[in-house]
Amino acid sequence: MRLQRFSEHAQMPWANGRGTSFEVARGPGDPWAWRVAIAPVIEPGPFSSLAGVDRELAVMEEAPLSVVIDGEETFVRRGEVARFSGDAHVTCSLPKGPTRDCGLMVRRGFGSGSMSVVSGGSVGARVIVALEESVVENAGSSARLSSGDALIGDAPEQVTIRGGLVCIIEVAP
Repeated sequence: MRLQRFSEHAQMPWANGRGTSFEVARGPGDPWAWRVAIAPVIEPGPFSSLAGVDRELAVMEEAPLSVVIDGEETFVRRGEVARFSGDAHVTCSLPKGPTRDCGLMVRRGFGSGSMSVVSGGSVGARVIVALEESVVENAGSSARLSSGDALIGDAPEQVTIRGGLVCIIEVAP
């Protein structure tokens, strides 16, 4: 797995033009088959509409995110994962101010993807994004990650998490 610091993530505009995300990794093709990005959410409003895409997000900061998905409100706290269709009408509010989320987007027809948040243990992952300072061991070496840093593999790899919250992301055709 290769280490990619937060400062190395490519900055990309949101599809709706209301913000910027920091692309951590993407799958093959143009348009992408899957994508992982960190998004600062600094004001309430609509999410980008992404027809044909399944989405998941995990809140990275202490400030939660209130997400209304097709009229149903979900309160997402740090380390929790929300799942929804990119076809859904989604808006958010910021009950305790700006926050950041880590998002996974997978085009339907490509395969599957999943995101979970862990604070320790041995797991298989394709992409790991640190929510806070963490140590990840892989193939006899270790990496100290700060919030927003990532480890990215070409295929799933077994890693050991030692302290700190991280998003574990898996995608498969």
